Amino acid sequence: MNKLSFFSIVIVGLLFLVSCNKKIDPIEPEPEYDSLFTDKLYENGFFVGSVEEGNGQAVGTLDYDGKATGTPVWRIGQWNCINNDLMTATYSFVDDRHEYRVGTEGNRIAVDTKTGTLTLELNSSTEYGKNGITSNPRMYYEPWPALLCEYSLSELQILKISDKEEIHMMVDYMVTKIEDKIPPRKYNQNLHAAQFQWFITIQNRNKSSEDFGHYIWFGFDFHDTRYDYTPAYFAQDGGKENNTGAFIYMPDMEPLMSDFGKAEVNKRFDVDIDVLPIFRDAFALAQERHYLTKTKWEDLYIGASNIGWETPGTYNVAVDIYQFDIKYR
Repeated sequence: MNKLSFFSIVIVGLLFLVSCNKKIDPIEPEPEYDSLFTDKLYENGFFVGSVEEGNGQAVGTLDYDGKATGTPVWRIGQWNCINNDLMTATYSFVDDRHEYRVGTEGNRIAVDTKTGTLTLELNSSTEYGKNGITSNPRMYYEPWPALLCEYSLSELQILKISDKEEIHMMVDYMVTKIEDKIPPRKYNQNLHAAQFQWFITIQNRNKSSEDFGHYIWFGFDFHDTRYDYTPAYFAQDGGKENNTGAFIYMPDMEPLMSDFGKAEVNKRFDVDIDVLPIFRDAFALAQERHYLTKTKWEDLYIGASNIGWETPGTYNVAVDIYQFDIKYR
């Protein structure tokens, strides 16, 4: 063996020893999250709320013509949809979807129980200027139609906030229709809009607290016909005769959605927001404005959720919600 070969073997051996002794960092496992919602494919159908705002009772069920598999955990809210009561809708099964439509031009919901895709279509031109809401467009303090997918948590399901490391609100959606039906020269930006929103309640559930049962409306306004990105909104729930009087906290959507681009029709958005830090801001501002002043951070829980359309303007609108959830660890 010549000297060059000998030294080559020695160097390779030393490199091997160094590589064997080098500490290799372990691969961090992906964090595991729990899901807040159940029946995410809507296989059990829906309870249906009253069209009469303030009436919290379910008035019936959508059971897919008897094909639903159990008791619903979801509910369709249809406040002020006087001419579009889903209990009068016609059921059909089209393109693997359970579909309910009122008349030929009224509200529609469609559900694909294999993929969990939910369609909410609210045609408020069938409400404004007719019985129920006689003005067109809406005037100040008058009610407006809403079509919402709601989920209420029982005492055993409510989610304590303070002991969580992360809480994510996740939604995959596409607004598929925005038709402006406001009469010419009647538009008022302060009164008239169509809004695709997701709200949850952040509620005091400490029975020993003076604030027990009080809550904040925390929400995201993903699509508002007035804006590319909906600005922040912090105020008391009002604007119509029936309201909760609770504090509403809606963050500025531009920093949250700028990576996706502005709100547009027929554009799909898949959003995942860690909301725990924003909850802290919401609670601090609520107390600064004299809401939940007897509440501690440890008293707060997520108590309910609703996602869908609010139409204080005369708009015909639709959205496909491919999936949405609240996940936490």
